[in-house]
Amino acid sequence: MGILLCLIPIALLSGPFIPDLFVSIISLLFIIITIQKKYWHYYNNKFFIYFILFCIYFILSSVLSKNILFSLESSLFYFRFGIFALATWYLLENDIKLIKKFTISLLIIFIIAIIDGYYQYFIGNSIFGFEAIADNRLTLTFNNKLILGGYLTRLFPLLFGLVIYNYSKNKKIMILVFLLFILIDCLIFLTGERTALGLLILSTVMILFLTSNFKIVRLATIAISFIFIILISLSNNEIKQRNIDYTIKQLSGYSNNLTYFSFDHESLAITSINIFKDNKYFGAGPKQFRVLCDNYTDKSSYSFCSTHSHNSYLQLAAETGIIGLLFITIPFLLIINLFAKHIFNIISKSKSTVSDYQICLLVCIFLSLWPIIPTQNFFNNWINIIYYLPIGFLLHTVYSKKTD
Repeated sequence: MGILLCLIPIALLSGPFIPDLFVSIISLLFIIITIQKKYWHYYNNKFFIYFILFCIYFILSSVLSKNILFSLESSLFYFRFGIFALATWYLLENDIKLIKKFTISLLIIFIIAIIDGYYQYFIGNSIFGFEAIADNRLTLTFNNKLILGGYLTRLFPLLFGLVIYNYSKNKKIMILVFLLFILIDCLIFLTGERTALGLLILSTVMILFLTSNFKIVRLATIAISFIFIILISLSNNEIKQRNIDYTIKQLSGYSNNLTYFSFDHESLAITSINIFKDNKYFGAGPKQFRVLCDNYTDKSSYSFCSTHSHNSYLQLAAETGIIGLLFITIPFLLIINLFAKHIFNIISKSKSTVSDYQICLLVCIFLSLWPIIPTQNFFNNWINIIYYLPIGFLLHTVYSKKTD
């Protein structure tokens, strides 16, 4: 099981099937082991009780929908991700070397991504034979899917925290890792994914403000990265236009009207709100946005349909109603409250109960809950593995009796 956990970061590069297979195997074996050995304490905690209640609710929402079987395809087995988080906690608790093994695995994957990403940028094809797509945007092994930046950005705080946890006293490794961070920052910029770049900036600011150690070093890497990004922008007009010029144009608005990311995203947002208005309490049911989209678009203006809302909050509002929306709203507010208390402790010079490692894990989770970004389908297996992976590590730090 531990080997499968360490292989998940590289499996994620292959697409959704293999990592989801690994997660399902880990979860199934964990259920069998905990039942055989009666390890009920893994299930008796606030996280899992909260999680399983909403899983039941998602199934109920599917049952109440007009396309029950189609809706159940998304909701019925969603519980595996929460089980996976518990299994990660169990594995880390029972193998003291697993955290370091996973850290090495994640570092190797980031190094591979860096090498292949820059190779694709300069040559046009990745080492694995995949071509960069429109406007020379990097894809690595994701072929025509623009998710490389999101992959790196969402796992970056986890990598940062794990490096601090394992190597904070080893100066040589820390220097090499921080040099690696400069390459990661620039690579995320080169992907042309503005959401990923925005999340990188957000996570960096939060880590600088909330952590106690390595602030100056991380600030230095950001400054160096910024210089390289300016040089890249001056030499590559396509990257500059997408990441900088187009963003400024959007923020200033088309014809003085502020646009929600793009006309497509704005149309999906309006459609989501329209569906929500007719299904306020229980929603239309998971996976129903794609069914109802065309009927709820605003035909009087620009309209666009997709399989989901491209925003987790809007999707949950439309498909699961007010109750389902609370599933991610409550944790988001709880983390903000925790960060506020932590900042107060820093200002008042009081002793904090949250370590730098835990801060990085919480930032990783916070990025997944950040509401003002386009997202993948909330029930998508690939993105949920990235969501729940740091939760497993956090559960280990909170509940395990074998951690400091």
